[in-house]
Amino acid sequence: MIDEKKLRETIDRGEIINLISKSILARDSGLWDKLAECYHSKAELTSSWYKGKAADFFEVASEKLEESRREGGEQKHVNCNHWIQINGDRAIAESDQILFMRSRIKGVELDVATWSRRLQLIEKENSEWKIFRRWVIYEKDHMDPVDPTVPVDSYYDAEALSKYPAKLRYHLWRNEMLGLPPEKHNVLRGSEEENNARAEAQSWLEGR
Repeated sequence: MIDEKKLRETIDRGEIINLISKSILARDSGLWDKLAECYHSKAELTSSWYKGKAADFFEVASEKLEESRREGGEQKHVNCNHWIQINGDRAIAESDQILFMRSRIKGVELDVATWSRRLQLIEKENSEWKIFRRWVIYEKDHMDPVDPTVPVDSYYDAEALSKYPAKLRYHLWRNEMLGLPPEKHNVLRGSEEENNARAEAQSWLEGR
């Protein structure tokens, strides 16, 4: 006998993972119309340099990403290890993520990699799963020059880097050097802000 509940949950999980994959590929490819299709009409999101309505983010991010690409910058999000909790028309989707970024700063090409967890609230709108809220929980980052023979003192600024949280110092420094000041609400792994985000997500899932 077919377990209808398990079958429905299996279908929902597949649709949610496809939604998340679509949102990431569309973001990295600059397909902003396709990215907008992934988000709820009332969606909000937080990134390392933005907090607010998703619809406003698409407009700002499209300009910034295209400007960066014209100058040789690239980004790629690698997402895996999905954990999805479903309750009716609501779900929490959590996954591991590594963001690879290449940028030219002070005339030097730099690669920055950032490890994080993506925590998302997913809700059905017009019978389709959509991203309703998104947090990024940052774990650590790393920076290297593309050319390993470049002298460290030609790009590395210890004093400038010291003002950022240790888990996210290279990522935020890179952003600010490119005209993207750090968002004040960045969530770091092991912080009170992470606990608050998880509690808010669980409460939302349970309809409280």
